[in-house]
Amino acid sequence: MSRERSGAISAFARRVLDVIDQIPPGRVMSYGAIGDLVGAGPRQIGRVMTAWADETHWHRVVRADGTPASCHAGSAADLLRAEGTPMRGSRVDMTRARWNGPPDHPGIDG
Repeated sequence: MSRERSGAISAFARRVLDVIDQIPPGRVMSYGAIGDLVGAGPRQIGRVMTAWADETHWHRVVRADGTPASCHAGSAADLLRAEGTPMRGSRVDMTRARWNGPPDHPGIDG
């Protein structure tokens, strides 16, 4: 996805968005899991998502309990279902849908 938005993107935001861009369809990561990969907390990931969500697959980032994002008129759950993401009611089935990150990322167990 394009990063041609007005304003400079920080190196940190670029790392976050690069991880999100790699999440395969039908899989998700939590804010905290992304934070673990880039050395930040879930709230910092949330700030990046607030600023740059339209530049990535924002709907593939969920809360640790599998709750999809509520932004974009609550369309995240529909987008996840359309990709075949395993769901349990209104939440993502994190046991089946969790993606642990790129296999070549330091400190990741595939």
